[in-house]
Amino acid sequence: MPALNELTIQIPNGISGFVGKNGSGKTTTIGVLLGLIKANKGQASMFGLDCWKNSFEIRQKLGVMHETNAYPGNFSARRFLTHVAKLYGITQIDQTITQLLKDVDLTHAQDKPIKTFSAGMFKRLGLAQALIGNPELAILDEPTANIDPLGRITILEKIKDMHTKHGTSFLISTHILSDLEKICNYLIIIDQGKTIDQGNINTLTEKYSANIYKIEVSNPPQFITALQKTDTIDKVWVENDKIFCKVNNPEMFCAEIPKIASELKLQLKGFQQTLNSLEEIYSQTVGEKR
Repeated sequence: MPALNELTIQIPNGISGFVGKNGSGKTTTIGVLLGLIKANKGQASMFGLDCWKNSFEIRQKLGVMHETNAYPGNFSARRFLTHVAKLYGITQIDQTITQLLKDVDLTHAQDKPIKTFSAGMFKRLGLAQALIGNPELAILDEPTANIDPLGRITILEKIKDMHTKHGTSFLISTHILSDLEKICNYLIIIDQGKTIDQGNINTLTEKYSANIYKIEVSNPPQFITALQKTDTIDKVWVENDKIFCKVNNPEMFCAEIPKIASELKLQLKGFQQTLNSLEEIYSQTVGEKR
C-alpha cells in the first residue's frame, strides 16, 4: 500500500495546519517536501523548484523543527545556535543569534547547558533553529506536543510574532487542533495518503457547519416533536437544553422554525447556524461522523 496516493496539497503564504491520523502520510509528505524521499510517481515542488532535483536550493529557503531533536546537552543555547548559523553561512552571527534568542524568549537562558532546559525551552530552541536562516517557510512537526499549557501558549505567540514581523510562512503538523485554531488561516486534512480537504479555515468552518443549527426555545420537548414531523431534519439532539439539528434543506428549515414556534405559542429565544471547531471538522472528515 503506497504511503501517499494521489495526494495533492497547496501551501499558501501564512500559517497552515497539516492534520491527519497516525499513519495518514504526514511524515512521508514532509520527507518528500524536504527532498529526503523521492516520490516514484507524480511531482512535488516548492518555490517553483522540484523537491528532489533541487532539494539543496529548497532547503536554503526552508526551516525545519522536528518533533524530537537530539541537542548537544553540554552546549549552551548560544553556542549551539552559533554552530547552526555557521552551517547556514550567516555573516552577522552574534547579532542574528541575540535577536533570535530574544524572539523565542531564551535570552535569560542563553548560557545555560541545554540539558538543563525544560520541555518548553527545548521547543523554543527548536523554533530558533528552524528560523535561524530567515526562511520563507518553516515546517514545524508537533511544536507544542508534550509541554504545559503556558508553554504551548508561548510557542503559539512566537509563531504568530515571527509571521507578523518577518513574513515567515509556517506549515504546522500537529494533533492538537485547538492550537491550530488559534493561529492558522489555512488547513490541510489528509487520510490514508490522500487529501481529504484543504482551504481557508473560515471557508471550511462554514462548509462543515452549513447543515447544523442550534435552537433555544421555551419548551424543547414540544418543539422537537413538531420538528420531527417535518421533512427537513436528518437528526436532532439536545445539549444543555439547546436543540441541535442536522438538516437536509437549510432554506426550508429556516423558514419553518419561526412558523412552528408561532403555531405552538412558544418563545423562540435563539436560532442560529453553528460554527464548528477544527476538532468537529476533523471528526466529520476523517474521524467518527456525527
